[in-house]
Amino acid sequence: MAYRELPSPLLLGHRGCRTIAPENTIAAIDGAAAAGAAGVEIDVRSCATGELVVAHDPTLAPVTGGRDERLIAELSLGELRRIDLAGAQQRSTTHRIAELGEVLARCRQLGLAVNVEMKRDVPSRSAVVRATATHLAALEPDQPFVVSSFDPAMLAGLRLLAPTLPVALLLHRAGRRYHLELLARPLGAVAIHVERTMVSRPLVRRWRARGLRVVAWTVNHLQEVRDLYSIGVNGFISDDPAHLEPELRRLSGATDSSRRPS
Repeated sequence: MAYRELPSPLLLGHRGCRTIAPENTIAAIDGAAAAGAAGVEIDVRSCATGELVVAHDPTLAPVTGGRDERLIAELSLGELRRIDLAGAQQRSTTHRIAELGEVLARCRQLGLAVNVEMKRDVPSRSAVVRATATHLAALEPDQPFVVSSFDPAMLAGLRLLAPTLPVALLLHRAGRRYHLELLARPLGAVAIHVERTMVSRPLVRRWRARGLRVVAWTVNHLQEVRDLYSIGVNGFISDDPAHLEPELRRLSGATDSSRRPS
């Protein structure tokens, strides 16, 4: 099933499930599945040996509690695999930085959709685009995924290399770059992934009218979910999917019931 066709509302775990495991690790992916998420949002960047690894920040400091401040781009995949993000006492392969292929394979096993965000704070954006295209073009056609980025040029490059890969334009409030939403159509985007504080009813109506899935990030509070759902947002990225899943199921059920004939 294509990403655009996934049932609404769509719930994605932000970097897996950050509340129970180090972000972007296999353990976090497993946690998102256990929490009832339909998919996960992950981040990719290249390491020194060229592989795409799943990590949000350019340095290891955020995922090691400041114990290790080395740059991911300067470390080989082998070096990265030896770092236990949960602390040396864990000795767990599921708490280590993973290569993109590992995460995609685990998501397939778990039946999870995948939102792959290409990071732009990397030594070579074109290298990340090429590697992402290679990985995702090889996926089985029934594995739902989308590629997102804050950099429209990276999405355009991906579309040139692999025109059939679905892309989503990421929008954030910083810099008030609202005008970038106009690029969704030229890019052939299937979705807009928008910072929750930017969302408004007119914008959602316009995006939905263009056939785009509207996914808000990062949403962690029940009232915020209710408010955003009420104006038409049909996807949510959350740090704590277990907290939101029952409410989204309730809202979806209530909406379905209201449409049934009496």
